[in-house]
Amino acid sequence: MSSNAVRTTRINTRRSNRKLRKRPLMPGVEAAGEAASAEELSLEYVAHPSSPSPLQTSHPYHLRRSSLRVEPTHTCLGSLPRKRQRRFRSAQEEALRGGSSAAYFLQCELPDEVMLNIFSYLLEQDLCRVSQVCKRFNTIANDSELWKTLYQGVFEYDIPLMHCKPCKFEFVQPEESEFENPWKESFKTLYKGLHVRPGYLAKQEANPEQYKGRTIMFFETIEAAFSDSEVMKYPLVFIHKGIYCGEWLIIDTNVQLVGAAPGNVAEHVIIERTSESTIMFVEGAVQAYLGYITLKFCPDVTSSVPHHKHYCLEVAESCAPVVDHCIIRSSSVVGAAVCVSGVGADPVIRFCDVSDCENVGLYVTDYAQGTYEDNEISRNALAGVWVKNHANPIMRRNHIHHGRDVGIFTFENGQGYFEGNDIHNNRIAGFEVKAGANPTVVSCEIHHGQTGGIYVHENGRGQFLENKIHNNSFAGIWVTSNSDPTIRRNEIYDGHQGGVYIFGDGRGLIEYNNIYGNALAGIQIRTNSNPIVRHNKIHHGQHGGIYVEQLNNV
Repeated sequence: MSSNAVRTTRINTRRSNRKLRKRPLMPGVEAAGEAASAEELSLEYVAHPSSPSPLQTSHPYHLRRSSLRVEPTHTCLGSLPRKRQRRFRSAQEEALRGGSSAAYFLQCELPDEVMLNIFSYLLEQDLCRVSQVCKRFNTIANDSELWKTLYQGVFEYDIPLMHCKPCKFEFVQPEESEFENPWKESFKTLYKGLHVRPGYLAKQEANPEQYKGRTIMFFETIEAAFSDSEVMKYPLVFIHKGIYCGEWLIIDTNVQLVGAAPGNVAEHVIIERTSESTIMFVEGAVQAYLGYITLKFCPDVTSSVPHHKHYCLEVAESCAPVVDHCIIRSSSVVGAAVCVSGVGADPVIRFCDVSDCENVGLYVTDYAQGTYEDNEISRNALAGVWVKNHANPIMRRNHIHHGRDVGIFTFENGQGYFEGNDIHNNRIAGFEVKAGANPTVVSCEIHHGQTGGIYVHENGRGQFLENKIHNNSFAGIWVTSNSDPTIRRNEIYDGHQGGVYIFGDGRGLIEYNNIYGNALAGIQIRTNSNPIVRHNKIHHGQHGGIYVEQLNNV
């Protein structure tokens, strides 16, 4: 047959096929054809939890379930079967198809809920390994609930603790985190830490196969973990729930000690001593950290061992630790709960609760410095804060209240910068300056003192700038005994006596203040006092503006 004849035959065959496909079918035949087509499409249908296939058999799982394969049947001999839709598979699926059918079913067909349940039996290292098998495994292995369960089993925290740099730890709510899986991210940054968890090491040794996918080190005591951490650059030690008595902790490295417990962490992790200081930082602890722990110093009053030089927390010279979110309690009737002393002592103490102590709350002395921010200092038997002997701390946003003595006491050449502190309801003055002390007090609120607001005496000095001083039982500011403070741009109001009371050879510069609503005179000057008073606004007092009495040279 010639090539033209062959071509003609092929063309005629194609035309005949087209005509056959265009012929209308009988009603029954047409319905059967449509059913067959639906069955063919359902062969490749992959169900989704929110939209299961209507042709799929009912099943408790709808993830990745395929319909059973059904061979199409045709009720009409004249109808031709439709062309089967082509399915595009990944190279990995094709390889699995050509290999083990079990592997293909495990990776591609097994429901996600089942896979999630299987993965829940893995520990963190095995979970990371299995996430590298394929994209689907990676998605399931990064499930937040999986990592939350693992995380809480190791660290016990209710919410993730983020550790972005040395000496910086912060709890972040999962929904507020910048990370897609904050539990895993926190696990990763904290994983190299050592754990003090009494009884847990024996549990691991009794079931070695159960903890095969975990390389975390556990210790029975804080001292043991601290000794083991000395070779690390920034060692991290987690101290789990419990009461640790008699631990000998003198910190001379950059170790980071962090409490680990559910709920309010610090309330459940307690370190306690009855002699010596509970924790002492010494030279070498330049970037040490102590956080989310309760410290107690409870000396035995019947003991013959002197404890007047020991404290709940002691920071010695040439070190700069960070103390964060700690609860500090001392029942010693001498000394202080926290003592910072010596040249080069420069700690950061923040968000701590120094309350209900039988002595001074915070004592800074002997040229020490430091930054003290956002602390709660209350209900202490003596002053909330002592600053002495050329110490120069920075104190911001602290809440100092309901002390059984003065709020802040600077004396014997103590200095310091005090900004934004709330000082109230102390039994004596809110702020006392004595014996050559020279603090700078800015934007503080000093109010509801049971005696006066600010008391400057015995050659005291100081700069008091832009403070609110109000509702004190006696005068808002007392100046006496050759003292010479600068009182500028303050609001002094609603005192139960006068606004500013200068007597007994008092001096000072009093300018640009707003003094109003006081029960007695806005400014009262008596007994050989000689202040400079200028540019003040004195109004709405119940007993005069400025009152001058007895041999004064104003």
